[in-house]
Amino acid sequence: MKSLVAAAPSSLPPGAGWQSDITGQIFQMVKRRQVCEMEDLVKACSSYTWNQVFLEVDRLSRTGELRLLSNRAGVYTITLPAA
Repeated sequence: MKSLVAAAPSSLPPGAGWQSDITGQIFQMVKRRQVCEMEDLVKACSSYTWNQVFLEVDRLSRTGELRLLSNRAGVYTITLPAA
């Protein structure tokens, strides 16, 4: 069985193993809730900083794996992309 770090996308820089762990937590939360505000996601991923969570959500949105929407000043909503 491969470890999460070995299975991480090749676009991750060396030493960025934390991203595979945070990616799993982000997907768990978004799949469970369907629509998730960034602040709720940061609370659910409490072992990471706001910046780490946001950077991973941003990366996932750029690759099309998540949708990141700005509802109003400073409020971000994360959803799965439409099928």
